[in-house]
Amino acid sequence: MKAMLLEKPEKIEKKPLKYSDYKDPEIREGKVIVKVLANGVCHSDLHIIEGDFQLPGDLFPMIPGHEIVGEVVESKSNLGLGDRVGIGWFYSACGTCDQCVSGHENLCPNALVSGINVKGGYAEYAVLDAAYVSPIPDEVKSSEAAPLFCAGITAYSAVKRISPSIGDRIAVFGIGGLAFYAIQMIEATGAHAVAITKGHREVAEKAGASEITDRPEGKYDGSIVFAPNSSLVKDAVSSVKSGKTVVIPAVMDKIDVPFGDFMWEKNITSVASGLRKETRAVLEMAAEHNLQSMIQERKLSEANEVLADLKNGKIMGRAVLIPSSISNCIVTLHEF
Repeated sequence: MKAMLLEKPEKIEKKPLKYSDYKDPEIREGKVIVKVLANGVCHSDLHIIEGDFQLPGDLFPMIPGHEIVGEVVESKSNLGLGDRVGIGWFYSACGTCDQCVSGHENLCPNALVSGINVKGGYAEYAVLDAAYVSPIPDEVKSSEAAPLFCAGITAYSAVKRISPSIGDRIAVFGIGGLAFYAIQMIEATGAHAVAITKGHREVAEKAGASEITDRPEGKYDGSIVFAPNSSLVKDAVSSVKSGKTVVIPAVMDKIDVPFGDFMWEKNITSVASGLRKETRAVLEMAAEHNLQSMIQERKLSEANEVLADLKNGKIMGRAVLIPSSISNCIVTLHEF
């Protein structure tokens, strides 16, 4: 099969991913092989490829990718051939530790991560754990489903942490692919999403935000920060009401917030990759409530260029890699 191989971490400008032949996958009991139909491109992929995450050398050569949608072509499980399934960052867990037993499998210390501990979706085929995949509803296209396995579930988990009530005003900082989902989810609860952005008003408008402003105004019933920017976290904390929560799904080196901002019982929390039941809830939402996606389809072989565009802020929503065996599309922007 063809795959984008990473031999060692390097800056994306050096095009470290090599479009190469790689051995065809084999499976054991409980696994499936899927023909990859689509794989979303995430900022975490860029961090992994450029070496921002310290990883042991025995994981290389690596095939990145953790927003995988594919069609089952070989199965040693209860899944049938032709089933369309997907998996995200959270590949599998041990099932026996305290976190797994208590229903927090996404926090399992022995969990495996797609595209790191196991070969990911930047390839024509991938091996998935049948117990942890989620079925794709017929109503959702593969290229639109792929980002839901990371961007979608991250947004869903963040909104769930805030648990908006009808009429609440929830501030969303860092308007992009994740915020596009979160705004829709907030509005679906009957709350009002307030998009705070200086340069991406059109994204917020298309997502249906109730309010769009370039700076915080008033006090909010919760905030979500999707950009890795400490100053935005400070703004988010200072602008929420007492007793309310700021959720930070973004990867940050440090957060610099004066302690005085916490004197009135304000909370900061993060979110980890979602549970299987939450992932399936996002997919059901997409199918039943017409959750919109903003994606660009690109060829698998163009992964280096796509990641460079992502790094330079040229990807407005989410890029999705399509193996050449699936589509000859060069770039397709899905409008809505």
